[in-house]
Amino acid sequence: MSETDKKENESNEECTALRREVAALRDTEKRAKILIDNLPVGVYRRTCGADGRVVMANRAFLRILGYATIKEIKDIPIAQVYCNPSECHDFSRNVLLHGEKHEEYLKWKRKDGETIWVAITAKLVCDANDKPAFFDAVIEDITQKKQLEEEAEIRQHQLAQADKMISLGILVSGVAHEINNPNQFIVSHISPLKRAWEDALPILNHYYEDHGDFMMGGRRFSVRRDQIPDMFAGILDGSQRIKHIVDELRDYAREHPVAVTEAMDLNNIVKSALSLLSNLIKKSTQKFLVTYGPNLPLVIGDYQRIEQVLINLIQNSCQALPNMDSAVHVRTYLNPSENAIVTEVIDSGGGISPENITRITDPFFTTKRSSGGTGLGLSVSASIIKEHGGTLVFESTLGTGTTARMSLPVRKGKCAYVPEANQQRTSHL
Repeated sequence: MSETDKKENESNEECTALRREVAALRDTEKRAKILIDNLPVGVYRRTCGADGRVVMANRAFLRILGYATIKEIKDIPIAQVYCNPSECHDFSRNVLLHGEKHEEYLKWKRKDGETIWVAITAKLVCDANDKPAFFDAVIEDITQKKQLEEEAEIRQHQLAQADKMISLGILVSGVAHEINNPNQFIVSHISPLKRAWEDALPILNHYYEDHGDFMMGGRRFSVRRDQIPDMFAGILDGSQRIKHIVDELRDYAREHPVAVTEAMDLNNIVKSALSLLSNLIKKSTQKFLVTYGPNLPLVIGDYQRIEQVLINLIQNSCQALPNMDSAVHVRTYLNPSENAIVTEVIDSGGGISPENITRITDPFFTTKRSSGGTGLGLSVSASIIKEHGGTLVFESTLGTGTTARMSLPVRKGKCAYVPEANQQRTSHL
């Protein structure tokens, strides 16, 4: 064989080997692409620029972001998938600084606008001149994990809050007892002191007429004589106020639920509460309306406790009215879909701000502290209704008014639908 033939054979063999290597590389590349495409986590490559764009992505990446093809995502800057685009620039800077590997947890937006949490691990890829060219990254959708963490954090906060409330209840119970004892001493002694003053007053007046004015407790008798009755009234009002606060504290700190065993007619409880509040209502509004749903099924509970709740709700509505022309409407009705009797107290007062409406049943939260509010009334009311298996909700709009809606479950087996035409009896106070 000639030298020329030998060289030609060697050349053919080299070409064949090269073709085999190319075929093997293509096969490897194809297998790698299939492998990357089938990974359960998102894999993508993006350019390093400030408006970096995706140049390669697997199916998991597209699925996570809700895109059908790589072409869709290639047309937009990667920063647009970040909920906060500035975080994209921060992340890019961190990858450049770390070089080898960088991981962060960030919020991204899917194509449909849904927000998701992703864990991103990225690595810098340089070109032939050792200059930054691409970021190769892996992302994992951790939205569910984040939600579970947030729920766990909320539950932990609720447990901590419940523990604080238990401790607070024990403290309040002790404080209420310690306050009540000296207050009872004041209440029991104020009446004898008042009677003693009234008995002594004629003698003091006679002395004043015979000898003229004289000093009494640092002031002249002619001044003290007019002040002392007001002082007694103030002491009595103050002690009664203390008693009211102590009673609220005891209700709040009460450890055992009430016995909810009495069959009750809600209309009768409303009538009783309105009778007790008739003076306040007349002083608060000229437009008080009450609508009774007749033949309402009975509910099971504690009559006095439910009456206490209604008194509190109606008092709050009356106190919220800016003038006598503002209205309050109390109504009862059957809600067959929930098998419950509903009592609504609707006022046209100033309303409650959105940030306060969610807090009004929190213990000690009040917007009326300057006028003597303790912030316990609605908290106690909510607890009472919960003990009865019912709900107490509030709806309000600033400048329009507030609706308090109390729902109590109907006595088992006694729910009957009352036709709307026969439901209402309306009266004005």
